[in-house]
Amino acid sequence: MAIRATVRAPHWSFWAFLAVLLGSMSLSGAADPVVGRVNYVEGVVEVRAPKGSWTPAKVGRELKPGDEIRTGTKGKKNRVEIMLADNSVVRLGSRSNLVLDQAVFGGADRKFTAQLQRGQTYALAAKAKSDSSVFEIKTGNAVAGVRGTAFRIDAKTDQSTVVRVYSGAVAVSNAPLFAKPGKATPTSGQAPQIPRQGVKPGGPGRVEVAGPQEVTKKQWEELVAKAMQEIRVAADGTMSEPTAFAAAEDSADEWVAWNQSRDALVPEVQ
Repeated sequence: MAIRATVRAPHWSFWAFLAVLLGSMSLSGAADPVVGRVNYVEGVVEVRAPKGSWTPAKVGRELKPGDEIRTGTKGKKNRVEIMLADNSVVRLGSRSNLVLDQAVFGGADRKFTAQLQRGQTYALAAKAKSDSSVFEIKTGNAVAGVRGTAFRIDAKTDQSTVVRVYSGAVAVSNAPLFAKPGKATPTSGQAPQIPRQGVKPGGPGRVEVAGPQEVTKKQWEELVAKAMQEIRVAADGTMSEPTAFAAAEDSADEWVAWNQSRDALVPEVQ
């Protein structure tokens, strides 16, 4: 007696399940983009991924969006240098915390944002390749946006912020102070422009900017500091006019002198 076996094609639901399974496996295995790498470590420096544990930072470690870097609180020589994917450099001094928020490096487009939660950072930003390029570092009450610039930010213990510019220009705003919880902070201008002298209201160098929908109805201010100028943002958001600082006195600061010595080792950023 002949026996005939019939093999039925799998039901469509099987193929749907298989497609979802393979898709989820692909997504889970997709690697996050690399922001940059740890390029130099001195003293106590630690890194942790989102929801991860703190681990010692080692030269060559890859950094990704959401990673947090902190330096030791004892002594003045706990430092780290981060080389970003576009050859920009970000450094942290002692008693500092930095969170890497967003990093997109592709073609002419660059979008890099980070949060300095406390302490001091120094950045040497590569020149922007397009007007849509963004390079910003935020504190609790200020955001500094740059193009082809060397600058320093100090997030003080009294909740004030000091921004000092060494080359190029930095647009500084107090927008973070007015951002609604859970909403994005307005950018400080994707391509900082030096305002014309006599711009009103507020006098030279000051621009009143109508807040986007992400902020309250209060207006936030934006000032532009040029080379060898500083802007101070008080805890309540009050901003000083750009004023010159003494280069000799600034260079006497050991933290500044160290950054200048490291700058000499970095290939010219383009």
